[in-house]
This record gives sequence, structure tokens and C-alpha cells, in this order.
Amino acid sequence: MQRLKNHWLFLLACLIVSPHSIAALNIIFVNPGFADSSAEINTTGNFWFKVSKIMRNAADDLDINLHIKYANRNHILMKELISEAIKDQPDYLVVVDEKSVVSKYLAKLNTKNIPIYFLYSRPAIEQLTSLKRNGVNIIGSVIPDNYAAGKTLAQQLLIEHTTTSDQPANMLALIGDYTTPASLERAAGLDEFIKRHQDVNFIGKEVANWSEQQSYIKTLAFLEFAPEINIIWCANDAIGFGVKRALQARNNTDKVVVGGMNWDSVPQGIEALDITLGGHVLLGAYALINIVDHHNARIYLNHTKLAIFNNLTAEIEPLAKHINETDLADIDFSQFSKTATDPQPFTVDNLVKALNK
Repeated sequence: MQRLKNHWLFLLACLIVSPHSIAALNIIFVNPGFADSSAEINTTGNFWFKVSKIMRNAADDLDINLHIKYANRNHILMKELISEAIKDQPDYLVVVDEKSVVSKYLAKLNTKNIPIYFLYSRPAIEQLTSLKRNGVNIIGSVIPDNYAAGKTLAQQLLIEHTTTSDQPANMLALIGDYTTPASLERAAGLDEFIKRHQDVNFIGKEVANWSEQQSYIKTLAFLEFAPEINIIWCANDAIGFGVKRALQARNNTDKVVVGGMNWDSVPQGIEALDITLGGHVLLGAYALINIVDHHNARIYLNHTKLAIFNNLTAEIEPLAKHINETDLADIDFSQFSKTATDPQPFTVDNLVKALNK
């Protein structure tokens, strides 16, 4: 009898000393990008690397065992990793529906016992309905408002141009690609801006595949064809840096306003962009917060489009610096959970405040 009592006391002590060891969630994230941050590998920038870095910070605060599998920009490998993840039977699976590859593949797998959360890119509503009808256990999603970002970037560039020049606005746009939702929605926001601003002479739109090198080559070609260009809208910062390099090669950086998205660190030898919008890199952490709330508080999740993009101001620069150079370990992400004593809205402003505490 005494031995049995001692056994129960030992178990109770284990629970008191390490309450999280039993409760920790196992979450797998299939990241479309690379685990390495080197520029030679990440020719389109370190966005996906930074997403994972911040997710790990959030996981530490939220009692999550986070396992990240990297697809290395290979959609065939992404399918294999998803199949492996399902065999591992995690508590939750986080995926990115790039070019609809993931959603089409999920329909062929038995995933009904694994809750799935879409991050950054998700299927269309009718496809989500079809997947759920076929047994895919989709619990929610979050994507950034790329449409608003594309429109806002154009607006900010025009404001910057008009405050520094009395010349007519002649805008070139270098978009990401022809297929991904992020690229298409940002371009759609730009199109809406152009439609409403007859005072802007729109030179043209060209795809740069999110690439610094491709944008460098295409910018040089456009400047030969249309030297009057004085505003260049870029779908991401990597494209913007290629533009800046081309402008520096022609010695006319002071005549052209350039903007991108991501808050990326400025490469050595290249001038900073005039405008950069960012904040969407934080959505991986936000996804984990939502999943924890769903699991611990039984909070129903929906399909959210978050207006997370912010212009990089002096107030926000410390946050961007931490994202690019170290991480966000100094921020306690649990304060943004609905289970917190005083839950805070997940906003860039609140993250800046949390960093400064």
C-alpha cells in the first residue's frame, strides 16, 4: 500500500515540476523555403527562413514542439514532406498552398485525424468546402492582405515622388510571378491604384520571379527603353534591391523612387529602398497562437485575411532589425493568446511595445 502511495506521489511531483512536458503540442510546419539563410541559396530573399525563426520563438512561449520540414522551393519534395508529416501523426499540420499544389495533394490523402491550418496561401472558398466535404480536417487559415499592400505601396511611392520631384509620375512595376496568390493580389492592388490615378503614367508591368538578379537585368532594359521612369513598384525587397543596383550602375538613383515589401536587410553596396512594407513575416507566429487557442480554449477558427503590412518607420525599425539580425526571443508571444490574463491584439504596434519592455 505504501509503495502504491509513493508511486502516485512521484507521478504528482512530475506533473508539478514539469506541467508542459505532457501538455506540449506537436505541430509540423512544411516550409516551402530553405533552412539555410545564405544569399546563394535564397536568391529571392530570406523570407521563409525568417518565418521559421519567428515561429520557433513563438513555439518556445506557447509550449509547442515545433517540427519544420523544408521543401527547398521544390513542389514535388513538398508533397513528399506532407505525406511524411501525416505519417508522423502530429497534433496539427501547418501548410502553405503555393500554386494550389498542397490542396490538390491533400485531397488524395487520409488526413481526417490531423487538423490542418493553411498559412500565407490557401485554397479558394469553394475548394476549401470541397476538401472538407471529402474529409480533409481544415480548421482555419491566415493570409496577409496582399491586395491592400500592393495598393498601399503604390500610394506611398507616389507620395514620396511628389514630395521630392516636380516631374510627372512615370511608374514601372516588377511583379513576383504569374501564379502565386501573393503576386497576383499585390498586382491587383496596384492595378486598382493605377485605375484611380490618371495622373500616373504607367509604363508597364513585368515579372521578375521575386529575384534580385532578374530585376537587375530587366530594370536596365526598361531604362534603355523608357529613361523617363521615376517610380518603380516592386513585389518584394529582393526585386527592389536589383532595381537599386541597376540604378546605381546608371548613376541615377536620385531620380527614381523604389519600393518593395519584406523589411529585408539592405545588402552591402546597395542603397536602401525608399519604401518597404512588411510585417507579414510574423504570421507564422500568429498561426501558432491561433492553433494553441483552438486547442486549449476550444476557440473556433476561421479563414482570416490580416492587414499586417506596415511601412518601415523609425518606430518599427528595431523590430525589423531583430527579425533580420537575431530573432524575437525577447518577445513573449503568449501575451497574444486569448488564454492570457490580459490578451493583447496581434499587431505590429503591440509587438514593438513588447520588444521595448
